[in-house]
Amino acid sequence: MTDKDRMEQSGEIDEFWELDDASDTSAQKGSGKRQEGQDTVGRKASPHSTASRRSGSRRGVSGKNTGRRRKRKNTETYVHYIIAAVLAAMLIFAVVKLVVWNIGKDSGYDPNADSSEFEVEALDYIQPLDPELLKGREDDGFNTIVCLGNHPFSDERGKDGLAELIADKCDATVYNGAFPDSYISMKNTEYTDSYPQDALSLYLVTASICGGNFDLMEHAVDLLSESDKAYREALDTLKSVDFSKVDMIVIMYDLNDYMDKRPVMDENNDINLLTWNGALNASLQEVQKTYPYIRLVVLSPSYGQFEDGGGKMVNGDTEDFGNGVLPDYVLHEIDVAMANGVSILDNYYGTINEDEAKNCLTDGYRLNKKGREKVAGRFAKEIFHVGEEK
Repeated sequence: MTDKDRMEQSGEIDEFWELDDASDTSAQKGSGKRQEGQDTVGRKASPHSTASRRSGSRRGVSGKNTGRRRKRKNTETYVHYIIAAVLAAMLIFAVVKLVVWNIGKDSGYDPNADSSEFEVEALDYIQPLDPELLKGREDDGFNTIVCLGNHPFSDERGKDGLAELIADKCDATVYNGAFPDSYISMKNTEYTDSYPQDALSLYLVTASICGGNFDLMEHAVDLLSESDKAYREALDTLKSVDFSKVDMIVIMYDLNDYMDKRPVMDENNDINLLTWNGALNASLQEVQKTYPYIRLVVLSPSYGQFEDGGGKMVNGDTEDFGNGVLPDYVLHEIDVAMANGVSILDNYYGTINEDEAKNCLTDGYRLNKKGREKVAGRFAKEIFHVGEEK
């Protein structure tokens, strides 16, 4: 072969490789199979050229992978920044809220302001006697009142006593038939000499009055009057009354029943004499049946507290012995009075509350002179309209 032939062949080879390079570039954009086909077409290529092309192909793939790793790394960095920003915002928000909460805001409360307008309203129920019940009865022109109960009336029987104060303020004749240490309810289902106070409970007193028989009361008073002459004085007063001329019976008991932990009510028997409700209910109905022309007025207990056997002061407003706190007794008393169409004055919320207890009570629950004045004054105003303009 001549030099010319060699040169021509060399030119053909160079031209072939130029075409092959173009094909190789196209193959990188196409599929892997097309790239293998081109290698077959270029089988005359030298090993050095083939290795060179394969090396270039690998470098291209490696470059793409590096770009992806960088992109992924940048993305992860942004996510971390976002999370950190959110946590920082939450922390700042929490700190601001805490600071604001600690500072608080002005509620407008003035400890020196007059709060009398916010006092609890008295739960009075004033019910005049039905005029129909007075038909055929001659009015003697005098107001005659009989008082039944315990300490509020029995502690003082002189001019400063509650009965006398009512008589003076209401221009009435008042008979004080209240017994010391007596109760609305009974302690036992049947009377026993071991507990003579039962004969002086509200129902047995009204039963004696309505039946005109005071024998059981006489027996009990004989047992009790040795320690306190007030028992005999109260019984003798009741026996002297002509109930055909009585216009009103006023009933007031303090928290004796509550202190003795007696039941408030019996859901299955509304005249259960062992309960506060039942005994009051039965007593009112007994008087209404026998003396329908007598107006009945109940005065609830006032606020009170007492010292227990251990020297601890028991607050009737909060202490529950199993039957409710003292206000529960008051509310049930109001319910019974209303159910029977009987007037009731709420002394617990309307006359002597806890704020006034120190000035109006002795021993925590017994009315002193000022306390009796307040009870009598409100009774005169609400029942006899004393002091109201005509």
